[in-house]
Amino acid sequence: MNSDIVVGRLKQWKSQMWLLWAEWFDSDCAWVAGSNDYLSGVIQEDYGKSMQPVATPESEKLH
Repeated sequence: MNSDIVVGRLKQWKSQMWLLWAEWFDSDCAWVAGSNDYLSGVIQEDYGKSMQPVATPESEKLH
């Protein structure tokens, strides 16, 4: 598993906590922070998934 995928999922999890905090305490600033982190996490996870096939060694591609 690529580190970008792990970091992306961690950002998404953290953003869900921010959104939960925003809902409990009616905080618009926390909602914006959570939404931005979630989007950043999704983009980073997708980037990691797209880079994973490229990062495989040539010896594995031949077999």
